[in-house]
Amino acid sequence: MKLTNLLAYVILPGLILLAGCNNQKKAAETASEAEKVADTVVAAHPDEEEFDEIPVIRDIEEGKPSTKTSAAQNEELLTSIVYRGKGAAERQNGVKLASAGDLQGAIREFTKSIEIHQRNPDAYFYRGKAKWELKDYKGADEDFSKAIEIRPSQAPYYYYRGQMYYEQKRYPEALADFDTAYARAFYYMDAVNFKGVVLAAMNRHEEAIAAYDKVIEEVPGHALAWFNKGTSLAALDRFAEAEQMLTRAVGIDRGYIQAYTNRGNCRFMLEKYAEAVDDYTKSISLNQSNPDAFFNRAFANLKLGKQTEACADWQKAVSLGHKTAAQMLKQYCK
Repeated sequence: MKLTNLLAYVILPGLILLAGCNNQKKAAETASEAEKVADTVVAAHPDEEEFDEIPVIRDIEEGKPSTKTSAAQNEELLTSIVYRGKGAAERQNGVKLASAGDLQGAIREFTKSIEIHQRNPDAYFYRGKAKWELKDYKGADEDFSKAIEIRPSQAPYYYYRGQMYYEQKRYPEALADFDTAYARAFYYMDAVNFKGVVLAAMNRHEEAIAAYDKVIEEVPGHALAWFNKGTSLAALDRFAEAEQMLTRAVGIDRGYIQAYTNRGNCRFMLEKYAEAVDDYTKSISLNQSNPDAFFNRAFANLKLGKQTEACADWQKAVSLGHKTAAQMLKQYCK
């Protein structure tokens, strides 16, 4: 008997497919230096005063939510930019259009800015993001790479290009970009976490766990890295350890829906069926439109001898569009 594959979510795109279930330490001098570092990476460049100040948006910080939509991330980034130099008005107009969903109009404005100042890297970066959203990967890659050629010190350029490479399954290139983003901004734990995500996608889970451990060491009060570590441990069939990590995640974020579902999967694999049911039920209480939680809870109920409840869960999963729940109904609920 096999549970459904579940998609475990990260900051904006998906993390990995999970089959079945599938002490902060810092030296005082390092902490002191970190406090002095601004959130904007500034390079020594002859035209520096002509370039925009693009913030490093850190989602992995104490008190921030475990998951965040790409729209929310884009909004935070784009509303935090300080525009400077030639073509700034066009770049600002383009960002406003992109925020409103007019990506083609945004691209036209960014192109105008480039025509005014062909060596402004930020116009290429913004245009690259807009092209990426339109799935013009070739054009986006060219623009991101041009921005990096002109101003190679900017961590966000690498971070967003790395996300695009990850989306395209260009994993070695994504790894290189996340490593560079972290090298440019050593406090950028989002880049380290995403490195772990890429390693996990490559089935290099031990290395992924090492990346998540680094994030946990720096930001122990944020649930995402605990969740991701638990997911990689589960992929290695280390379900008891995975359960512990996912318990830490829900201890930090009581509303972390996928963490409850994945912990339920781990508990199922550990034959803790009643506790698995509790986790699936909690996940359902937070999102009643999650077919996977109903589908998996059915298996746990079946193990507990509760066939009526199991069949009701599979029926609900069918109504929510689950692809294989109907097969389970035919097999167990005649």
